[in-house]
Amino acid sequence: MLLTISIFSQTEYVSASNPVYDFLERMETLQIITDYNSFELPKTRGEIAGYLKQIIKNENKLDDVDKKILQDLKVEFEYDLYGTLNNSQSMLGKGEYNILSQKAKYLYYYNQPEKFNLFINLLGEGEVIFNNDIENHKNLSTTLGYVGGVIRGTILNKFGFYLKGFNGNVFGNKETAMLRKDLSYNFKLSEKPDQAFFDETEGYATADFDIVKFKLGQDRINIGYGPVKALLDDNSPKFDYIGFNISYKFFNFSYFHGKLLGNTTYSFDSTAGSITTVAEKYIGYHRLGFNISKDVNFGIGEFIIYGDRPIDLSYLNPFSFYKSVEHQNRDRDNSMLFFDFKNFSIHGLKLYGTLLIDDITISKLGTGWWGNQFLFNAGLYSTNLYKIIPLDFKFEYIAVDPYVFTHRFIRNNFTNFGYNLGSFLQPNSELFYTQASYRLTNRLSLTGDFSYSIHGANPLSPDGSIKQNVGGNITLGHRIFDSETVHFLEGFLEYSRAASLTLSYEPYKQINFYFNLKYISQSLQEKTNKAVQTFLTLSAKL
Repeated sequence: MLLTISIFSQTEYVSASNPVYDFLERMETLQIITDYNSFELPKTRGEIAGYLKQIIKNENKLDDVDKKILQDLKVEFEYDLYGTLNNSQSMLGKGEYNILSQKAKYLYYYNQPEKFNLFINLLGEGEVIFNNDIENHKNLSTTLGYVGGVIRGTILNKFGFYLKGFNGNVFGNKETAMLRKDLSYNFKLSEKPDQAFFDETEGYATADFDIVKFKLGQDRINIGYGPVKALLDDNSPKFDYIGFNISYKFFNFSYFHGKLLGNTTYSFDSTAGSITTVAEKYIGYHRLGFNISKDVNFGIGEFIIYGDRPIDLSYLNPFSFYKSVEHQNRDRDNSMLFFDFKNFSIHGLKLYGTLLIDDITISKLGTGWWGNQFLFNAGLYSTNLYKIIPLDFKFEYIAVDPYVFTHRFIRNNFTNFGYNLGSFLQPNSELFYTQASYRLTNRLSLTGDFSYSIHGANPLSPDGSIKQNVGGNITLGHRIFDSETVHFLEGFLEYSRAASLTLSYEPYKQINFYFNLKYISQSLQEKTNKAVQTFLTLSAKL
């Protein structure tokens, strides 16, 4: 098995949005796979193949639906598992190509074992969005479409590359299109009021030496347990970074240093015209993880945010304590410390938690001092009904203290282009989230979720200015004239409720239908929102 993994493992990473991670997390909770780090995504194709090999050895423990899902994954990761392409077809290659087949599809692939392989796919997606604004009695809709491609490959079993790009267009109401999170901050779409075009790209180079992996480029990173990633989610634009990972059985060390988009200002020059200036901003991350036993995992890590100067070499060093380095740099930056754990002592039940300390003065604990800033996240993932019904259940709670992720210097807050790097939650908030997923078949699933959040917003004056700063806005840190004491959920309480139902169907390999129905009700300081949103999506990877 070790020789097989060494020969055929691919060094490219599998997108954090791929459904294989839901499957692996379920297998982790059922204790069918071991040493799986679900705190950090994405993983390489080689790593995923290693976990699939563990599952194949224990296939008799799977229910009927998961056995069929495993068969689908054997097709998707066939080359990574076995070094063969018997269940693959190429549009530009030899043999018959059928778009409606259950084989893995490529525009073109090439393979010379142990030396070089290349896989090219065409991407296409169409989406229809309906927004029924109940509060304002408006019904709006839009249609989106994009085409693009993906190129990936591995050289000498050690070095990999990946490039994805696409162009799209909005046909209909642009405001409704912005309901898609990735379009809300897309530069081309928001560049001009009448602009309907959008594009996106990501790519990276990798070097995989089994225990040690290196990566340079851009893709989506998720950090945190549960469906709502409290530390690093998909709420903000992707960013470029350089990083590496050391992983050996019970021990894991991860590191990256990335470039963010800082505060944006606009000016006008009589010769050059309008000028956009984006401040330099950077993020650093490292974490030590330990598998204390097969039932208990523990991690400790740090973030550092800094900006308005070139890359700081002291933060390029992965093996340092960011907080002490910050002090040596004359306390100009924003460091955060976190602890995380997960537990599998009860079969079929995963318990997890994260505690982030943005800042702390121990002598002032319990006094309400604004500088003691914590984020607490706890949740569970249950597959206890696995042998009875293919139903998974998740529950999560997040509490974010006032001023968490903020900073007195705007360059140091925990944002990318003004968007929270973590979840959608603002400081001074709490969230209750629950989700149930039912696997009707290996290709058809139904997921329902409900979230309820409370936010202590900064009270506003009639003219819209800040009347009182209670630490409820991530872009506004504590000022010298703000109160020295503040309490959790102080301020104007805003309430948000959201319920959604998602149906996912893959009738043919790499052709997917998604139906998402969402109800949103918000009682905010300045307005009340009630809406029903519907997303119908057809995507194909050919």
